[in-house]
Amino acid sequence: MNKDVRYWYNISKYDIETAQAMFKACRYLYVLFTCQQALEKIIKAFVTLETKKLPPKLHNLLRLAELANLNFDEEEKKFLEKLNYYYLETRYPEYKEKVAAELSKEIAKKYLVKTKEIWNCLEKKLP
Repeated sequence: MNKDVRYWYNISKYDIETAQAMFKACRYLYVLFTCQQALEKIIKAFVTLETKKLPPKLHNLLRLAELANLNFDEEEKKFLEKLNYYYLETRYPEYKEKVAAELSKEIAKKYLVKTKEIWNCLEKKLP
């Protein structure tokens, strides 16, 4: 694994661990935020592999997956789209409270489990 791919992988792994820590701390808004970040960064590892360049400064998981030539099924695409929503909405204070009020332990756990499932699958595909 080259150094740039390893960089994206390592910070992605840190983010998935942070998502788990946020779940234990009952900070559900940040569970979803760091789930998105974990997938964004591991997908950026694949963009780096595919293009032989550093990935663009994008946060859209579906667009990054296209650049990396990663194929997700329709259910996974809908999940990634929803994570994009939570990532964007949690970045802006005027939406943060609204989004936080929508979240529960069950929702956060569902997103964490699915994120880990996708993340583990992608990790196995890395050289």
